[in-house]
Amino acid sequence: MPNISQCWTTMRIKSLIRRWFGHSAIVMESSPEIYVADMTNRSQNARGIEITDHQQPSPDGNGMMDSLVFHNPNILSVDFCIFDDHDFKHPYELRDDKHCEGCMYPTLHDPASWMAFVEIKDCKPHKMSDYKRETKRQIFNAVRTFYHRGIILNERVYGIISFPKRHVGFNDSIFTDVYETKRLKHFTGIRYYATNEALIIDDLCVRPEV
Repeated sequence: MPNISQCWTTMRIKSLIRRWFGHSAIVMESSPEIYVADMTNRSQNARGIEITDHQQPSPDGNGMMDSLVFHNPNILSVDFCIFDDHDFKHPYELRDDKHCEGCMYPTLHDPASWMAFVEIKDCKPHKMSDYKRETKRQIFNAVRTFYHRGIILNERVYGIISFPKRHVGFNDSIFTDVYETKRLKHFTGIRYYATNEALIIDDLCVRPEV
């Protein structure tokens, strides 16, 4: 049973997200497998980011939809906030700021919990290198805004970069060398992973599956 402090923190984070990101949607999931799919391109903008407990058919009719999958063997309840484009503003200019698709965190949240910010590029594998800088920047922009709004306190912050059409490892397409993720964590506080599968261990930790 959650304690009073944890319940208060859970209410606090949802209240802040709804206050500052009023057009963004929050989806709760607690299934063993959580699929995050970007339907935008394949539906010609008729659909967007969708969170489900199963793999969906691709909206273009070409088989099943390639997705980012969170394996959740302990059936942890999580919230996924799907960001609206107009909820993020550039800190120095009056325009919408580029950002990632959304973020996930344990429903029963406290400052020792994790938050995973997700960026999905549903592009052909040979185009991946075109986005290596952009994907990291979009996650950083969202995390920066969460810090500025006082939403992130002491949470363990992950940046999950997914290219679901690439069915083998692609770290070397996103990161310059094996030490770049350590440098990024040092300077940004974000633990970046390039993966299409992640394991939710508990309310304190997530790790990539390769």
